[in-house]
Amino acid sequence: MSSPQRIPRFRYDGTVTAEQRAFYEQYGFVIYRGLLDAQDVEIIRRDAEHLERETLEGNVPAEHRDQVIKPSYDENGRATLHRLPYFTLHSANTRDLIERRKLDALGPGLLGRPTWRFEDAVDGAVWQMKRGRRSSYSALDWHLDFPHDLPLTPLVNVGIYLDDATVRNGCLILVPGSHRYPPRRLEPLGLPIEAEAGDVICHTFNILHHSGPVLDDTSRATLYVYYSAGQKPDAGTAYSHRAGEDFAKMITGAEAGAR
Repeated sequence: MSSPQRIPRFRYDGTVTAEQRAFYEQYGFVIYRGLLDAQDVEIIRRDAEHLERETLEGNVPAEHRDQVIKPSYDENGRATLHRLPYFTLHSANTRDLIERRKLDALGPGLLGRPTWRFEDAVDGAVWQMKRGRRSSYSALDWHLDFPHDLPLTPLVNVGIYLDDATVRNGCLILVPGSHRYPPRRLEPLGLPIEAEAGDVICHTFNILHHSGPVLDDTSRATLYVYYSAGQKPDAGTAYSHRAGEDFAKMITGAEAGAR
């Protein structure tokens, strides 16, 4: 496996170019710089605040509430959430933004075949927040998003960055090209991928990746939108209990936030 000598930051105009798809196929990821502007990011942030509040108040159906990452609590006992599944199903403004910015073209453009977007099944689009203090979610161990033989695959993970991601606050770290090799136990040499708010990082479902711990007092949020060229499940199909347990085992929290 080899890393690119230079990591390009592409611009996205609503279509995936041959150069971008070739890079994605070889290395398993592609970065789009500044795909969303500050107003776009604010729309998603407001939707996240609203959905978190509605979830904590019990106004979201139980089957749409996260079962993977435990809430964190501040010094006053106030709960905050780290993961909001089915995000676009409950956030019309974000759903409209995705369509307006033509993100739905990323799936077929990168995979080379028709795709469908996760929305009403398998947790849909997922908002996640990492925090460094008093947090049950600060880091994530090495993993693949989905097994190679899952009927949902192939698929692409589209990460919409709502805050700057740096090594200090646990940015994405991946092994370029690892998706082209069978999974095996090894000590991976990861490549940190830093990003700015508004950037979009797309990576294939079977690339080896993780994110390190938040080492400062900041927090950062990302909205993950998934496009699949595989079998579409029925609406309401749940993220499997075993998958959720496996994912939860990879979560590392800041000890000060344990409760």
